[in-house]
Amino acid sequence: MADAGYDYKPIYEQIYRMKADGIIAYNKRNEAPPIGVDKYFAPTCVREYSYRYDSYDKKYETLKYTRPKECKDCPLAHDTLCQRSMKIKKTVDLRRYPAPARGSKSWKELYKERTSVERVNAYLKEYFQLNNIRYRSGELAKVHVDLLCLLFNASQLAVDRINTKLSVKAA
Repeated sequence: MADAGYDYKPIYEQIYRMKADGIIAYNKRNEAPPIGVDKYFAPTCVREYSYRYDSYDKKYETLKYTRPKECKDCPLAHDTLCQRSMKIKKTVDLRRYPAPARGSKSWKELYKERTSVERVNAYLKEYFQLNNIRYRSGELAKVHVDLLCLLFNASQLAVDRINTKLSVKAA
């Protein structure tokens, strides 16, 4: 999970090789607006209604989209132009088609978790001086970071326990 600064094709390819899915905000980078898809890259019907994300098939690595509700009474619904469901392989474009699909409820929930991680990182940098580490070897820096993370988690646990005891006493 990352912000739009990490929206770069080699990063997605590395995540894919690790058999994971990247939840990264999309960065337009002066690209032309895509044709036949909405702002979340879900396919659209002839009347420009967006297909709804349905599911992801891990075996075939495909995202399944179903026909929009607006097309229920559409005269083109039975035509070959408007399909009941569409499947798109995520390997077509790893940036545009992560699993779960962009704009879906599950994608948004996963992306929200990123903000809490970013707050912890900012807190560690600001109050524990994590951005001022100066060691010659990476091993010492890793030990330093691990100790800071342990200290942060222990302090958060202590604060949670104190708050729980105070709320029990108040009740």
